[in-house]
Amino acid sequence: RRGGGPVRIMRLAEYESIRAHLLSLPCARYPDMDALKAAHPGVSLDTLVSICAQESSRRIKATHGRHARAISDHARRYLAGEDIFDVAHDADFPPCQLMRLLVEHLLGVGHKAAGALIRDPRGRVPVHPPPESPAGAHHAGDLAAGAALCERIRFDVERCVAWDHVASPAVDASRHSAGREYEDLLEEKLRSLGVPFVSEGSLRAEGHAKTPDVKLELPIAVRGRVVNWIDSKASFCDPIVHYERGAEQFQGYVDRFGPGMVVYWLGVVDEIAEESESRGDVLVVDDFPDESQVTKLKLTPRG
Repeated sequence: RRGGGPVRIMRLAEYESIRAHLLSLPCARYPDMDALKAAHPGVSLDTLVSICAQESSRRIKATHGRHARAISDHARRYLAGEDIFDVAHDADFPPCQLMRLLVEHLLGVGHKAAGALIRDPRGRVPVHPPPESPAGAHHAGDLAAGAALCERIRFDVERCVAWDHVASPAVDASRHSAGREYEDLLEEKLRSLGVPFVSEGSLRAEGHAKTPDVKLELPIAVRGRVVNWIDSKASFCDPIVHYERGAEQFQGYVDRFGPGMVVYWLGVVDEIAEESESRGDVLVVDDFPDESQVTKLKLTPRG
């Protein structure tokens, strides 16, 4: 649901039911979205995908350190010839994430370099492993075996990127694109109402380090609440997203610019929306308010 349509707020119990189902699945397994949609017909597919992505991201962050510490064991299996997808399945970790850890370990490269390699394996994976790296040491004195390992790494990176629907560069790019799309939608809504604003890019050019997506040049009132800034979120707002990640960010905006509003385009848990309606300086909504709910400040000329 991208703009327009009725306001849809999800009951906390329904969100917890969806989350419990997702947590029951292996970390690297993408859920059957058709079945999940059938079980929750009142929830849009975009919202279900957003909830799934958020849960996957949390699980990856929670287990990343454990897999990084165990990378020697994962690498031993990989060097013994086991398929990357089998190793990832047994580890219950997304293939792209495991492949990235293996690349860092086997080729002796840093996190940033490994990211570039995952995005461009044909151009970034060396022909032969560096001699001082674990991969180079494993095939010391055997150039042909080292070259074969590097070719296998290239091929496996491409396989992981193509088949990993949980944590691949394509997934990251899709999320970034959706975020930009909803920011554009927010700006379009403001222009259609004739509400002047300053974009995030302009604010940063003025020297502001952390900024909302738009700062209104003149405040508006939404359902009686004063709004000086608006932030756009191409995601679903659950308690973890809002209280553990968003609260500090939004309070910083309040401290600098006054009360504001956050649009979670893919939905909001009912308790969060209701609480924001009754108190606090941040109004949380799941769509841009209808024109009838917006009051614009009118300036009258002096004299």
